[in-house]
Amino acid sequence: MTTEIQEYSATEAALSDLESRFKGVIFEVNKYEGLVTARKARAELRETRVKLEKTRIAIKVPALQRCQLIDSEAKRITAIISSIEDPIDDQIKFEEKRKENERLAAERAEQERLAAEERVRKEAEEAKLAAERAEIALQRAELERAERDRVEAECQARLRIEENERAARRKIEEEERAARLAREAADREAREKREAEEAAAKAERQRQETERFAAEEAARKSRQAEEDRIRAEREALEAAQRQQREAEEAAARERKRKENELLDAHAMLDTFVRNFGHLAQFASVIKAIKSLKEKAA
Repeated sequence: MTTEIQEYSATEAALSDLESRFKGVIFEVNKYEGLVTARKARAELRETRVKLEKTRIAIKVPALQRCQLIDSEAKRITAIISSIEDPIDDQIKFEEKRKENERLAAERAEQERLAAEERVRKEAEEAKLAAERAEIALQRAELERAERDRVEAECQARLRIEENERAARRKIEEEERAARLAREAADREAREKREAEEAAAKAERQRQETERFAAEEAARKSRQAEEDRIRAEREALEAAQRQQREAEEAAARERKRKENELLDAHAMLDTFVRNFGHLAQFASVIKAIKSLKEKAA
């Protein structure tokens, strides 16, 4: 292979001789004569390589100087262009930055407005929940009072029934005692009288038992009626509260929708004024928009 660099021709011509004498040679460097021969071969190859490097540097200097001149002139011309371009670029970047700042400010204002609305909504919701909790507590207290009254009424009714039973038992015991005394005087008369008294006592017990069952049934029906009344009142109250809450929520959503529509309309008007307010053909429109906003304020 022939080199394309004329200055390298001498080195290229010497390569064949160097390869034939040294390439792939194994020197006996473990012996003095072999080590000397290897060193001579290395020195000859190094000398050839050093000459090639010196030649490379010598022929490259003019090219490097040309490259340096090219870079220097390009840098100088670029500096002149940049001195003209940079002020224009600064103006563009300043305007872009100003618009970006306006956009960010508008976004921050919108976020603050939404946050304020959210705080107002949460406060109103908390107030409503507090009122609902108070109403529930009042209803619970009323139910507990009604339950205490019912239990007290049942207790009084049970005490009256027990007192009647004790009185009946005392009466029966007195009659039996009188019967036994009379039986001692006359067995037959006492027996007949005792049978009559026992029959009367049995009828009395049956009557008292019937009255007791009737009283218990009446108390149970009264208690059931009271529980049904309380449950019906509670369900009616809950239904009314639910309807009122749904109506308030619907009204709140409608107010919010109208407020958002009004805000969107004002935002569109502000955008129109900001983007086209400098155009003379829109002067009457801009004036009408400002008049409308002043009235709205």
